[in-house]
Amino acid sequence: MSSVAVSSMVFACVFGGATLGMSIRAILPQPHLSSESKGVVKLGVGLVGTLSALVLGLLIASAKGSFDA
Repeated sequence: MSSVAVSSMVFACVFGGATLGMSIRAILPQPHLSSESKGVVKLGVGLVGTLSALVLGLLIASAKGSFDA
């Protein structure tokens, strides 16, 4: 699979997720849109981002170790 195809699929998934999120926001009840709910979502996204960065760093370190050996 070429890099253009992979990047196109990733773009389509991200764009589709954003579009779905905007359409779902319109039908959510008001308690789900409170500041506490938004804070929990921000905390969850931060956690996922941090874990993704950790996994990516470990993957790069492992690849470098294999390449050096």
